[in-house]
Amino acid sequence: MRPFFSSFLRADNQYGHLHSFKLIIGGLLLLGMLILGSGATHTLMDIRQHNTVLEQRTYEVPWSLMQLQLEMDRFLDAVRLLRANAIAKDELALRYDILWSRIPILLSSQFKDTLGDRPDLWLLIRQIDTRVRGLERAVAELQPGSPDYRFILTELTPYLEPLSRTVTATMHGNVRFYAEYDQAYRKLGKQLHIQIVSLFITLALLLLLLFRELRHYWIQQLQDPLTGLPNRFALQRRMAPMIEQKMPFSVTVLELKDLAEHHHRFGFEVADRLLQAFCQRLQQSLQSHEFIAQPRQEGIVILGRGVVSLEEVRAQLSRFRQALTDKVSIDAHDFYLTPLMGVVLYPADADNLVDLRARGELALELCRRERLPYVFFDPSLLKEMSRRQQLAIDLPAALDGNGLSLQLQPLIEKPGGDCRGLQALLNWHHPGFGIIPTTELMRVTEQYHLSERLFMWFLHQICRQLPLWKTPGRPAVFVSLTVPPALFRSGLDQTIVPILQQYGLPAEALVLDIDENVAMLDTREALEVMNALRATGIRMALSEFGSGRSAWGTLSQLPLSWLKLDATFCSGIEREGEPRRQLETLFALAGVLQQPLICCGVDHAAELEILENMAQSLLVQGDAVAEILPAEEVVGWLKHRQAQ
Repeated sequence: MRPFFSSFLRADNQYGHLHSFKLIIGGLLLLGMLILGSGATHTLMDIRQHNTVLEQRTYEVPWSLMQLQLEMDRFLDAVRLLRANAIAKDELALRYDILWSRIPILLSSQFKDTLGDRPDLWLLIRQIDTRVRGLERAVAELQPGSPDYRFILTELTPYLEPLSRTVTATMHGNVRFYAEYDQAYRKLGKQLHIQIVSLFITLALLLLLLFRELRHYWIQQLQDPLTGLPNRFALQRRMAPMIEQKMPFSVTVLELKDLAEHHHRFGFEVADRLLQAFCQRLQQSLQSHEFIAQPRQEGIVILGRGVVSLEEVRAQLSRFRQALTDKVSIDAHDFYLTPLMGVVLYPADADNLVDLRARGELALELCRRERLPYVFFDPSLLKEMSRRQQLAIDLPAALDGNGLSLQLQPLIEKPGGDCRGLQALLNWHHPGFGIIPTTELMRVTEQYHLSERLFMWFLHQICRQLPLWKTPGRPAVFVSLTVPPALFRSGLDQTIVPILQQYGLPAEALVLDIDENVAMLDTREALEVMNALRATGIRMALSEFGSGRSAWGTLSQLPLSWLKLDATFCSGIEREGEPRRQLETLFALAGVLQQPLICCGVDHAAELEILENMAQSLLVQGDAVAEILPAEEVVGWLKHRQAQ
């Protein structure tokens, strides 16, 4: 039976047909219980009916007939003995009285219904009663040696034989009745026994099925349905005893790099199979003192009992990475499993379940953000997290009180040196933490869902300043503003255009920087959002170009005005080498796409000279062409540059 159920358990995991099978089996067992229960009930009713028939069977009639026959024999014997003067006359009178008393019992209403079914027996008893009553005078006058005894014998003797036959037939009928009753009762008892046993067997099977289903459900409650790994509840059950026993252990939080991107590019089926392969390889690499669980959909946790030193943890992480080195081929696509890992130690880093998980996730977040192979938890991470929380708390007040200042970095056209635009930046001098860089501020607002509020403040500040930066005789400069990932969604154009109209600004005055990673998360939605922005006249630049995340077929369809290189690509290009060759490749790709470039981070004159030789027309941003300006100094800087 176990292999039978196990085969269907495998079918359930692979094809999902076990649920229907269980319903059918359970329904059949319930139907069988109903049939067996109704059959047992019917059998009990038959037994009760037989008992009723038995109870209705009259025992007094056969017994009374036998007594009547016996008393008639005794009375006739007493008549013969009185003739021979062997007994006293009083004894004969006593025998007569006893015989006379037996007959009214049979003729009473108690046996009338029973004897009503036997009219011959009823007639026989009536005749005997008549004869016995008619002999009362003869019995009283009978004397010893008198020949009158023959009259008495003649009157009663003819009834002895039919009475004897009746008694014999009645006894035989009773014997047959009880034999048939016993046979039928045994048959019904056997039938009831079979039905009850079958009912209990069916009930046991149904309970077994329910128990297996409850056990399977309980196992499912402790397992992830996709990978089969223990889930959050099982992880807590494993960690709690070790914490109670003060047993040191390590907690390694793992995540498959770029899994979300694989979901968008290849679909959920491929990504799920990739996650299954990731978990399977990790599970195969475990040692006896290690335990793996999946507390959330994409996160894996590995406990290492007794692992306390960093050397042991590094050896453990190296083993995990080694187990994931071989490529995985899914639907003709080759994938390499790159893990992101955060490590926390008990009790050195935390002494309870909540802190262990939270600090492990914090280390993993730093590993993800900094693109490191692994990160060990450090108390400074808590300070950083507390710092960001405080920044998120203080930011709304800074926005309302104009505690942030607007800064701009010019975008210079090469060759020619004209200022075509201004890159909008922020400067926040926090009273407790000092100067907050723009990149950190953007990360905090994205993490604590303040990016939309900051963006709207940014946009209003720019729109107020733009009319002041217009220089007579020169084309109007545009302002480049980075779009937070949280705002890059359908309806962004309906948010921006009314504000431009409120300040009487044309759509060309604003250029939106859209991160390449954000645009490639969902190319269909990105194309829809960017087409809507383009329809209003707002221009866009794809920032972080060159990260390698763009699909060229999609990139060529995006309505872009510029491709904006990451600042790292312009570093070290003043010498011959790989950085310059990479930059030349990006210039060539931009030429294929027929898109102009914006080069950021150009801080040295030598880098600027190389760029001017590599391209006929591009925008340059960096200290080599112009420093970052406060908003109040932009007008003076533009006038000074125009005078030059």
